[in-house]
Amino acid sequence: MQLHDLLGNPGLEIRLRTATSAMRLRRTVTTVAATELMDPSAYLEGNELVTLAGIAMNFQDVRTWEAYVERLAAVSIAGIVFNSGVAHADVPNGLVLAGDELDIPVFEVAHPVNLLQVHRLVNDILNAEGSQLLRTSLQLADRCAELEAAGTTVLELLEQIRQVLDGEVGLVDGQGRLVASQPPSMAWGPCGSGAPAEDGSSEHVRLLNSVRGRGSFSIVVRSAKSASTIDALLGPVGSIVSLHLNSTAEQYTVENDRIIAFIEQMRQPQGDTLRQTKKLMRLAGFDTAKPTIVVTTRTGPDRHDAWRMRLQFVDLFPALGVAESEDYVFLIGQGFGDGSLTTKEVLHRLRETAPRRPAIVTAPMPDLQSLRTAMLASPLQLLRTSEPVIGRGFDISSVLATALNAGGVDQAINFLRPLDVYDKTADYELMRTLRAYLDADGSPSKTAAALFIHRNSLLYRLNRISELLGVSLRTLEGKTACAVALAIWDMQQASAEISRTPLERRHPLPVATAAAALGPPALR
Repeated sequence: MQLHDLLGNPGLEIRLRTATSAMRLRRTVTTVAATELMDPSAYLEGNELVTLAGIAMNFQDVRTWEAYVERLAAVSIAGIVFNSGVAHADVPNGLVLAGDELDIPVFEVAHPVNLLQVHRLVNDILNAEGSQLLRTSLQLADRCAELEAAGTTVLELLEQIRQVLDGEVGLVDGQGRLVASQPPSMAWGPCGSGAPAEDGSSEHVRLLNSVRGRGSFSIVVRSAKSASTIDALLGPVGSIVSLHLNSTAEQYTVENDRIIAFIEQMRQPQGDTLRQTKKLMRLAGFDTAKPTIVVTTRTGPDRHDAWRMRLQFVDLFPALGVAESEDYVFLIGQGFGDGSLTTKEVLHRLRETAPRRPAIVTAPMPDLQSLRTAMLASPLQLLRTSEPVIGRGFDISSVLATALNAGGVDQAINFLRPLDVYDKTADYELMRTLRAYLDADGSPSKTAAALFIHRNSLLYRLNRISELLGVSLRTLEGKTACAVALAIWDMQQASAEISRTPLERRHPLPVATAAAALGPPALR
């Protein structure tokens, strides 16, 4: 019930005596508080409709009425209904002035209408609304339960809630980060303000049951409806959302290992035969004939980042798989519509949720060879970015991923091994110095500044590097050889790290989980 509902009953003839805005009249009324006390604030909780006849208030001092209304305003009552013709012939002018000043609506009900009739009206409206609210909340929960039984996504559940609440609905994790929302453009800070906006909407947070092994989540709402209404509507359906999150988090089946096996296979520069690779791709739930988008990012401090990433992109990719190592998270998606638009949307979401976290988003890969190239090159491209970007289609990393055979890789590793051995035995930093020198385009002054060392110390290190490698760092050929060898070294280190990480430490996000959330993939 809202305050303006009082004005629509012709039998009671309730009149508004204050100059109250239409927005203020949309204030929710939770109950009636009949009191003649001078200070009833200790017994009020907020949003009450206070009714009185002023029997014990035989005074005309404006300041006394102002103090009375101040006490009521401090507990955020909804409004005041004054029964004139009982103790006062008219509504006291001081009460009206105080209501205008403190934005507390003052209504008048005149004799022979009694306040008991007002109480009956309010209680009847509240009871009817409560019954309707209960029916609506149960119907919402039933619809979401049917969707969950048929296989749905968290975004579809949020959309059902949004349609009922007529606002914005999102899912946030324990750190207040927005994981999914409807509409997708919804913005949410670390903590909602709860204060009404200019359009009358306010923010509400509903804590869900903890997701086993994944932390806590909350449903956040920005709507013009009252907090009590939103809590009542979210009660039953919140259990369905919690059930959905728990079921998707716990679905670790044999297909988990299949997506990891496929990603490991693609991360090997010299993998198995094309036939075997296609077989692994099909077993992982992907179609070898469809284009594929790959997202590579660094593993975050939170061990559940990969799972949250799936929640962010589950609506974009009907077939989705995510695997995580100690250093990298790889997301593979298929079944999207417009490839360029999907890539831009993925990039937009990454920048919205983690703008300072390096991530590489590829264009749609048409075949397995380009997919392997992207997965080999993307970890190296991560080293040269500090934000989510679209991966470069041609650079040293991608060239090496396709051009080198096993012999070429071994030659590059052996070329740099003297620096690695010298650093470990002499506790030096020649490898780091070489990287900094190449990153600075061979500028000694920039290199010395980056390493915080004197130029004489830098020259000693560069000479030592030239002696150990047998090349001159002053020539273009020498610099190119070192740059290519370092790129191969980094690529092999990343690949070895993937292979060394035990399966149970990767916290993989299987394609089975995505399939359960979205229905059957294009190809099993």
